[in-house]
Amino acid sequence: MLLDIGVVNDPKDVGYWSGLVESTYAVSQLIAVFPATRIADTYGRKPVIVWSAAIVGISMISFGTSTTYAQMIVSRILGGVEGGSHTCIRVMVAEMSSKSEESYIFTLLGVAYRTGQVLGQPIGGALAHPERRFPELFGSAFWRKYPYALPCFVGAAYALVCAFIGQLVLKETLQSKKKADVHTPTPNPDEHTLLIPTETSGPSTPMKKPVSSPSISSVLTWPLASLLLSVVAMVLINEFICATYPLFAFTPIELGGLGLSEAQIGLHMATRSLLMLITMLPFSKFSDRFGRLNVYRFSNFAWIPTILIFPLLNRIARSGGEGGILWYAVLSVLFTLWSITGWAWISVFLISSDLSPTPEAVATIQGMVSTAIIAPQAFAPALGTSAFAFAIKHSDILEGNLFWVGTFTLGALVFLHSLTLSDSSHDWRGEESNEVRVEEPVV
Repeated sequence: MLLDIGVVNDPKDVGYWSGLVESTYAVSQLIAVFPATRIADTYGRKPVIVWSAAIVGISMISFGTSTTYAQMIVSRILGGVEGGSHTCIRVMVAEMSSKSEESYIFTLLGVAYRTGQVLGQPIGGALAHPERRFPELFGSAFWRKYPYALPCFVGAAYALVCAFIGQLVLKETLQSKKKADVHTPTPNPDEHTLLIPTETSGPSTPMKKPVSSPSISSVLTWPLASLLLSVVAMVLINEFICATYPLFAFTPIELGGLGLSEAQIGLHMATRSLLMLITMLPFSKFSDRFGRLNVYRFSNFAWIPTILIFPLLNRIARSGGEGGILWYAVLSVLFTLWSITGWAWISVFLISSDLSPTPEAVATIQGMVSTAIIAPQAFAPALGTSAFAFAIKHSDILEGNLFWVGTFTLGALVFLHSLTLSDSSHDWRGEESNEVRVEEPVV
């Protein structure tokens, strides 16, 4: 797209300028997290989720019709505003589920996310440049001027339809809003009704006192702080590998890569996405049997052999084994282990939910988790690809494996640190910390 609208003329420059676009999106998400959380605690989860879906639709329409780099940036910034909805969705899911079924429902949430990844990328690629693929339907000047409008319009239509359906059927889970919607009928007075209540005319009536969201400092316990540190490091590894793999796969074998074509790389990424979806399905069973913290530790451990396999693949390719049985066997192990690392994401959401002391603290804590996830995403891809390029350029250091040694060390530290984490058996769903009793008036 950057080439088509004339932002760059050299394909080598695409990575830099596209990286800036994605970085602005991540920064916008980061800025939106806590304002959206506060809005959700005040006005409800539903408005934030519905409006975020609508904003996604608007931003996609704007992005698909962008003709300048500035418009692309503004569109992505607008799209990043919906980043706060990720927190609200997790909070709503936690509030509508019991602790016993929470892991299963969060698994479904993860499956939905991965399904979007699996379907979104090929749909976007298939619908781009419709004037070339389907000239009989999209041969007008509009589609020639905006060759990426069709996939963006399709995505926008889906987002807007979801916003409309959400407004109709989504039920609010914020307790104060749910209470406000419940009206207790007042009986008509008759000869048996006391017109002037007395001290014994009835029991006191429980009422919900509005409580503001707790501050970050009030909920930031050591177990939570340690978990957030682990999340930041885990996301760094994930972003390093995800951003670097296409570059690693494309780099010539003699320089430390795999020397694959763009089509082969696309097939690899599609295979990984599909495996991520498949391995997500049994997560809840493993979580219920072994515990969510142990599953988190295991998924972090999976990074260690995953990282070791990358240079191993290069060694196999150097020896002429590319395309052989050993090659595909090792590649299958790589994608399977890489997919298992995805369990860490759901585990984090469950563990952090358990660490919430009260219902009012859930949104604040999930906002902190979102910040720990999004902050590294703003710079990790660029840092990872730059570090890989540096290692390739200075192949005399550790035989060109400096990047893999560094990520392996980080992965080992993340796993070792996960052994120090602690979870909680506390269930905040039974808390009524903000309930007060208002006595009937006494005359």
